[in-house]
Amino acid sequence: MASPATGYFRPGESWLHRRDPLTKLLALGWVLLAAFLLPPLTLALLAILILVVATTTGLLRPMLRALRIPAVLIGSILVVNAFFFPGAQDIIVRLGPIALSREGLAFGVVSAGRILVAFSASILFLFTTLADDVLESLVARGASHRIAFVILSAVQMVPRLQDRASAILEAQQARGLAVSGSFATRVRALVPLVGPILLGSLIDVRERTFALEARAFGASTHRTAYRVVVDPPIDRWLRLGILAAMVATVVVGVTGPLA
Repeated sequence: MASPATGYFRPGESWLHRRDPLTKLLALGWVLLAAFLLPPLTLALLAILILVVATTTGLLRPMLRALRIPAVLIGSILVVNAFFFPGAQDIIVRLGPIALSREGLAFGVVSAGRILVAFSASILFLFTTLADDVLESLVARGASHRIAFVILSAVQMVPRLQDRASAILEAQQARGLAVSGSFATRVRALVPLVGPILLGSLIDVRERTFALEARAFGASTHRTAYRVVVDPPIDRWLRLGILAAMVATVVVGVTGPLA
């Protein structure tokens, strides 16, 4: 299970782990732009690229296991678009009031592919990047510490909720509540889980607010970093290349010469 402090980060010494967090953040931004702006054929190339990166970093199996998270979303995109695409003309199979259309199926595959590529790239970023390093890297380059903290909180939000939900479930199970078994039993176990999670989240926000105030979070004086993130010289050239690729992707996506 992900730790609230480290998020989904998996320690390692791969070439991707050694890259500067800002380099990886820009690379993730480029993948997202390419997935949603470039023609559908690009999705296959991006998927191959992500698989190669995951394989060379030893994270292929964890990434494939993590694909269970968006499985329901991807499946619903395929089904809804395939059977309920508005204005579809090329019908493959008709099942009473609904029909499987070629246009809907093509649109659903492309949309699901974009979600899949975006999720895979994002999970690789989270697997190889420590959230604290992202904050320090952004602040060291002049970014507002408030914005950096918002990014850090967003990265840590899901692991913190998972950790809190696990602790609540274990406590309720110790008191005799059935939390496993049939689907209906698991659904019933969610009802007493929602309240403590919401209340605990509000208490956590208040405690973090007090802690930030005690550490003069809003002070405008110069801050001294407690950790230094290594920025290899090659990363500076990589960032320039990624920025150029992002500009080219936006230009191609807007003008559409490859469409």
